[in-house]
Amino acid sequence: MFLPSQTEMLRSRFTPVPTGIHIGFCIFATVVFLLIYFRKKEVSSLIWALICDATLILQFYHDNLTALAVGICEIVLFAALIFVSLREWRTRREAEKAKKLQENPSEGPAPDADDLEDIDKLVRSEMQKLADDGNDVIKNAFEDH
Repeated sequence: MFLPSQTEMLRSRFTPVPTGIHIGFCIFATVVFLLIYFRKKEVSSLIWALICDATLILQFYHDNLTALAVGICEIVLFAALIFVSLREWRTRREAEKAKKLQENPSEGPAPDADDLEDIDKLVRSEMQKLADDGNDVIKNAFEDH
């Protein structure tokens, strides 16, 4: 609960936080998200910084139109954040799959039906080369009757 001396510091009904605390929060959030950006190189970190800092405008402009504009801006930034985050997540997931496939090529995709048909044809042709006559037990074991 705010003390009467603190309520004087509140300038706007849209930001129920004293200006000094709000500015401190914005600076802290910006520094954190910039550090994350420089470490990971992900655009979503920059969007998060913009989302946190956009509310700072309401400390200096107290009218309804500015509050509406900041609200719309926040909605657009959150929509962009979702879109960019999903794209970054897909890219990261595909890179991890490619890395795993590079490390262990035996875990590749399952063979298609066409690949199995080619193997079947190869086995039959090799069996025909091995078998001299039609009464061969091995040849008859692999033939469909």
